[in-house]
Amino acid sequence: MDLGSHGAGSPRPGKVDTFGCQLGKLEDDRQIIGGNLAYYRKSSIGAAPGQVTTPASDRGYLIGISLKTGHRRRIFSEHHSTLYEFSQNSIYLRNFADSYKADLSGAFGFILMELSKGDLEMLADGADASGVSELSQVVAEHDPILGGMTQALFSFADTQPHPSPLFVEQISSAIGLHLITRYGNGRIRRTDKREALSGTAATRAKDMMLSRLDGDISLDDVAARCHLSRVAFIRAFRETTGTTPSEWLAEQRLIKACDLLRSSSLSLIEISVACGFADLTHFMRVFTAAKGTSPAAWRRATRS
Repeated sequence: MDLGSHGAGSPRPGKVDTFGCQLGKLEDDRQIIGGNLAYYRKSSIGAAPGQVTTPASDRGYLIGISLKTGHRRRIFSEHHSTLYEFSQNSIYLRNFADSYKADLSGAFGFILMELSKGDLEMLADGADASGVSELSQVVAEHDPILGGMTQALFSFADTQPHPSPLFVEQISSAIGLHLITRYGNGRIRRTDKREALSGTAATRAKDMMLSRLDGDISLDDVAARCHLSRVAFIRAFRETTGTTPSEWLAEQRLIKACDLLRSSSLSLIEISVACGFADLTHFMRVFTAAKGTSPAAWRRATRS
């Protein structure tokens, strides 16, 4: 998992990114790469960055979801053009195999997702989606579920210097499943049977995650040790524990933090490191939200 950004403080006039946006006009340009998807959050200084063009390629699919209302784009085809209005959580989904040209105007703030053909096949296999080989191409369709998940991903990244691969891969699996369910050309296997992890598999998965409380562990590796795909593992883990892997791990951090606050003389900084928090600020924010009081106040109360 990789996270990067650059902002308006160091524009690169004349240069464009791999989606055709002029870099010098972007005030927010962040990326998160994890799971089977690459994510990019982009917004412009003032208004949309004009015309974008991309040549045909074998890169797979581009999914964009609008963060703002008021965006417009005129998309050109061989013999005509069509103007589309975007509201918040309006998406477009297009195949990189087709060349693209569009004039962008109005508000510009998007989260973009790039999904290769190979990763689409891997997602489909892991979700028991027989025959999903393509995604439908749509423009300005409302999808608040996808909007909520992608914004949650970047909101988490904004509050942590280094979002854990476990969290990124988990939410990527949910996003991937949504994409192939709603826009895929095949069928998802539906069953009322809920399969839980065996006792041995549950113990193995928990031990692996506890060994890296900071979440710096691949969800694919944990799933593979349980002989499951990532999507199947998340479902089985939730059925077994009542929580997702990242939620369970977050709870374990708090349990260990409380134990150390109660029984050790470690400083708050040392406890934050031992429990896998990104830093002291992250530890204090999470602990206070969960317990209703700061770590220091909780320690004093439990020792009095």
